[in-house]
Amino acid sequence: MRVPSWIFRRCLLVLLFIAVPVSGWTGESAESGAAPPEAATSEMAKVEAAPEEVGQAEAKAEGGQRHRRLLILPFPFYNETIGPGLGVGVIADGYIQPRAGLVVASLVSSSSFLVYVKLGNLQVPVVRRLLFEPDFEFGKLRDIHTYTGTDNPGFPGERAGSNESDKNNFKTSDGDDKWVNLYTKFLLPIGQGKESILPRIRLERGLPVSDEPGSGSWNPLVSGRSWIEVTPFMRKQTLEDGGASTKTAGIEAGLRYDRTDFRANPTQGSMLRGWVTRDWGALDSTAPYTVAGGEYGQYFPLGPSDRARQRVIAFDLWTVNCLTWDASSVIDGTPTFHRPPPYKGATLGGLERLRAYPAARFNDKAGILYTLEYRYILDWNPLKNVTLNGRLQVDWFEIVGFGELGRVAPNWTVETLHKGMKADGGIGVRSLVNNVVVRVDMAAGPEGWATQMFVGQPF
Repeated sequence: MRVPSWIFRRCLLVLLFIAVPVSGWTGESAESGAAPPEAATSEMAKVEAAPEEVGQAEAKAEGGQRHRRLLILPFPFYNETIGPGLGVGVIADGYIQPRAGLVVASLVSSSSFLVYVKLGNLQVPVVRRLLFEPDFEFGKLRDIHTYTGTDNPGFPGERAGSNESDKNNFKTSDGDDKWVNLYTKFLLPIGQGKESILPRIRLERGLPVSDEPGSGSWNPLVSGRSWIEVTPFMRKQTLEDGGASTKTAGIEAGLRYDRTDFRANPTQGSMLRGWVTRDWGALDSTAPYTVAGGEYGQYFPLGPSDRARQRVIAFDLWTVNCLTWDASSVIDGTPTFHRPPPYKGATLGGLERLRAYPAARFNDKAGILYTLEYRYILDWNPLKNVTLNGRLQVDWFEIVGFGELGRVAPNWTVETLHKGMKADGGIGVRSLVNNVVVRVDMAAGPEGWATQMFVGQPF
């Protein structure tokens, strides 16, 4: 029996918006569709204009109307933490500022709920080079698995979450989880950032066709965009049934050098960043700590093929080290090591790193991860004509094959980090929806398999 096409399209819509709960934003202004020949020169001239001026010019050209788009879509969902339930996803752009966007997701089941809010590309009016992209989350969850401690029943003397720990060495608790990340970044006036703050990335069916290069010199004074990133953060996880409740609050500061052509979905170029995370033990944090990290991503374009609009090989190297791991002090009468919670620092497992494993399955003083992906954007798009009266724009679907190799360790040494490494592999389905990448990745490894639903490319 042949399945009607409208049923197939609706199933794809559900698949797309199951991924809405967590977000990353594109970081550029994305303009869809090929511009007419007479508009090409004017669009290039607009690159040097400030984002607000570009927005006003577009508004005047469209009869004084700022382009706004709002998509609200309910969807069913299921995962092991929240269980079966219902969700509502919201994607809005152009309401706060011409290039600012908003993602909101709310998930509700019989015993759990979660709300997530993310703002993107919010430009500070007084300092135009300063962008503000905060995100907030709070929820009540059941059956949270925590891989921490050395006193778990059945595993005497074994540290849960270590590289050699048993997969069943965890505690299960119900609890509350909330976080705030006040991500702020400042574009340095060098390289491509000297003339323009937010580049005018013109998209043709979701792929960049403008002159924002993704290669060239490695000299940040002449190419790429260099960002100073500062993120005040707070996360508190309160667990019941004897679970270890934790809180961390501090600042993460770093530098990012971006040579990619389109941050939301790079097809060429590279990205290099380094950062330091510090929790001073204030604001009732569990313990003070300092973590340093670095990441390098490289993207190799293979071009189109008979059935693909674009093919890219993407590589990423990520590593972190806790500099205060062995330090300790007495806090509220208890000797306490200066270490981050298991979900902060050298952590593998979950949505982005070692995706076949549960969140924070591995956590220790140091960690490293290598990731390789083959990204294949299909020429076929069954939802290209489904617009929901202009609220929905699905530009492409992408099939991804990926492999990951990494580990955590009690010391950061090249030799230690490359022995007994954990590996997994999998496939993913991703799509560009209203200029936001949504993805569903399925990964398998020695301890089982998992499905990770997220927003934004993993790197």
